[in-house]
Order: sequence, then structure tokens, then C-alpha cells
Amino acid sequence: MVEVEDVTNSSNEPSSSQNSSSNTNSTNQPNSSRLMIFISNDKISFVLYLTRLFSIACIFAFLVPLFGYDQNTLYQKAILASAAISALKLHQRLQNERFQLSREYFSKIIVEDSFHYLLYSLIFLNTSPITVVLVPIASFSIMHVSTYSQKLLGVLGMSSIGFVRKAIDLVIAKQRDIMLFVAINEILLAPTIIVMIFMGKCGLMVPFIYYRFICMRYQSRRNPYSREIFAQLRLAINMYTNNANCPQFVKNLANNMINLVNRLAPQ
Repeated sequence: MVEVEDVTNSSNEPSSSQNSSSNTNSTNQPNSSRLMIFISNDKISFVLYLTRLFSIACIFAFLVPLFGYDQNTLYQKAILASAAISALKLHQRLQNERFQLSREYFSKIIVEDSFHYLLYSLIFLNTSPITVVLVPIASFSIMHVSTYSQKLLGVLGMSSIGFVRKAIDLVIAKQRDIMLFVAINEILLAPTIIVMIFMGKCGLMVPFIYYRFICMRYQSRRNPYSREIFAQLRLAINMYTNNANCPQFVKNLANNMINLVNRLAPQ
């Protein structure tokens, strides 16, 4: 905790008056000036904000094909935007680390969530459009756009803009639920990839690389939601299979799946 000393010496009175006058000047600045200062203090965050808005627009146009755009192009643009966002976030996280060709440096990169989603974007960049792949990208973009928009409204001094402010507050309040939804989507995407292989919509290497992605998400230091969803799924399956009305072949299949996941799960 930082202590703030109360100094009442008369020699400090001019400086305090100067500080109060400077604060008054800053509050009296036009909204546009305060906004430009806020953006210039952290340009990367503003670029991330614009990139996420672009990603949301591409995903919306992909899901609602009313604008005549090519679906494959929109899908790839959304994936590329996600890759750019993850790369910029990774740069932010490691900007104080000196680049080295060493195991220690790359181990720092691998544990970052931004690297996980950079890998996620690269996995699906050259596959056929898979709608569920865009769910994590859209969810994270909406959450971060809402958080940054709230900051912008605070800088502009706008306490309310009708339904926009309510929508932002709702998204921020539901962040945990959104993160859990993203985690379960990532887990259920694994069997979807197997089906996509038989449909010829992705390569044979995709499930192996995606398995590494799932392991990284399971071991994430900042995001415990994948581990939480795995635990909840196992509990739900055990509750169902322990029911007397559950067929024996379903019990055997469920137990074999749980054992397989346990063997593949990282320590």
C-alpha cells in the first residue's frame, strides 16, 4: 500500500494551486481534445479496438448474407483480424522482454493466452468456413469492444446513450458467462473437426494441432474456464451414467471417453 503524506506547509500552497488549476484546465478541455489525448496515450489499444470492430462487422456479414459479399472472403478476413489482434496483444504482453533465441523466451510466449489464439487463428485460416470457429472470435471482440467503449464514454463525459450504454453494461456484467460459453465451444469444436475431416473441409493435421491448442487452454494461467468446463462436463456425464435407466453400452462408451480424455489431458 502506498501512503500519501498530508503536508500543510505554506510553501506548498502555490504548487497545489497550480495543480488544481491544471486539473481545471484538463476538465475544461473539449471532448475531442480529451479523446485525442486518451487515444494517443495508448495507440495500440485503439488499433485493437478498430480491428475488433472490423472483425465483428465481417462476422456479422458472414452470418447474415444479405450484403452480397463472398462468404469465404469474409471468413478469412475475420480470421486474419483475429490473428492480427492476437499478435498485437502478444506484443503488448512481451514488450518489456528482450527477444532471445532461447527456450526460456519461447516458453514465455507459449504460456500467453494471446499466443494460444494466434495459433487458433492460424489453424483455421485455410480451412473451409466453419461457423462455430467464429464464436470465440466474435465473443472476445464483443467483450473487449464493450470495455473500451465504456472507457471512451467516460473520457467523453457521456454517462448514458440510451440502449448503447445498457448493452455495454450488460456485456461487461456477463463476461464470466461469455468466457464459459467460449470454453465449452472450444471443447465441442474438437469432435466437429473430426466430422469436418470426413467432409473434406479441413486437413488431417488440424485435429493434432487443435489438440495442442486445447492443452494450452487447459493449462492457461489467466483463464481457468477450460478446466472448469471439463470438470463440469465430467460431473454431468457421471451423473447421467450413474442413473439406473442409463443403458450399459452408453455407460461403457462414456467411461471410455472419460478415460481417453484423462490420458490425453496435460498434467
